Amino acid sequence: MNAKVKKSLNTLARILIAGLACWFIYRQVFVQGDFGAFIDQIARGIASESFLFLALAALVLVPVNWSLEAIKWRMLILPIEPLTFGAALKSVLTGITLSLFTPNRTGDFLGRVFTLRRANPVKGALLTIAGSITQLIVTLVAGLLALVFYLPRYAGFTEIWQQYLYAGLVILSLTLSALLVLFCLRVPVIGLSLHRIIRPSWRKIRLYLRVIERIKRKTMLRVLLLSTLRYVVFSGQFYLLLRAFELPVAYLHALMLIAMTYFVMSAIPTVALADLGIRGSVSIYFIGRYFPASETAAAAILSASTLIWIINLALPALAGILFIRRLNFTGRREKYAG
Repeated sequence: MNAKVKKSLNTLARILIAGLACWFIYRQVFVQGDFGAFIDQIARGIASESFLFLALAALVLVPVNWSLEAIKWRMLILPIEPLTFGAALKSVLTGITLSLFTPNRTGDFLGRVFTLRRANPVKGALLTIAGSITQLIVTLVAGLLALVFYLPRYAGFTEIWQQYLYAGLVILSLTLSALLVLFCLRVPVIGLSLHRIIRPSWRKIRLYLRVIERIKRKTMLRVLLLSTLRYVVFSGQFYLLLRAFELPVAYLHALMLIAMTYFVMSAIPTVALADLGIRGSVSIYFIGRYFPASETAAAAILSASTLIWIINLALPALAGILFIRRLNFTGRREKYAG
């Protein structure tokens, strides 16, 4: 394949990605969602003095959210390719663009990896997955801890056997949380157990596993802390938008319900086309428990869920379109010793 054909294919792929991203955002907001009801909620919210301030505060946190992700990814990818913060942020935004229309946002890995100029794509993908797993672990741990407080309030354990069951669930939640953190930090016992599972004949898997093992534990601890900080940021954004739509829920109680919402969403294998609808349904189920049998609250929760999707995913994805020219699916890579 000559250079001209490769360049044409790259250009065609970029145009296709940009078109699919714009189509997906349009479909989610204007076709699948109840756009009229959403606009009505926005108009009603603007009438209150606090709406603009709270919505603006949530919007200001968007660059903070994705900057933390860029710092985290740069930290992981640095051993195989040197990157500036700006280049890392552009790659992250490009990944968001591709992730919109792929199942479980798998396009995020491709979007980042194919902006790299020197690194082996498989190694880059593995390090990207390591960062995503760390973020998932934080979400799961937060959800497990929230479950400890959620069950006695909303499940109503009154019988003796139910109280024993609850005690067992508390122990299980804390144990799983500890194991997930230990796994994230690559404690030697966990690593040895993983190696015993993998057959000696699976050389490629062992080779790729070494890419993860080369990450220093100090680096993984920093990545874990950045993932935790990022979780605090985007859950805080959700809370700000709930208050913007005049939902009077206490901060700590809201964090528990938001943690349960993200916990369940992380466990649902979603196809991207249904993502916004699933987010809204899960949000209404958990956060709506605070406002039983209230249609007004359900509409406000759905609007808050829609708005956070727009500012945290749709807008960054549109910004990522500006950088998809960095994608290189067919070109040769420069050699790098890392």
